[in-house]
Amino acid sequence: MKEEYQQYSNSLSSWQGAWISVNGNPDIYIFQAYNGNYYLLAYSYDKESERGSFSCYSIDLDENGCFVNIGIKSCLLESEELPYSLYIAGWGSYMKD
Repeated sequence: MKEEYQQYSNSLSSWQGAWISVNGNPDIYIFQAYNGNYYLLAYSYDKESERGSFSCYSIDLDENGCFVNIGIKSCLLESEELPYSLYIAGWGSYMKD
């Protein structure tokens, strides 16, 4: 179990940085805070109102993988084959910026 946790933790460190949505969902930025926890920052922009909004979600690790808790829904983060590299359940594919 410790090896699985280490594997997911290594994935998170390689996923740090900006990601662009392929499906029109919010663009994201994954970062590690000073306390060692990882977070997902989502940014969306509405062209009609010319307003942007940010949302920040914690990324949780367990024996099943990495999850982002959005409200009461847990969305799995997983690696994807190129050209995209990152998939978030419910949000779709992302390309590294």
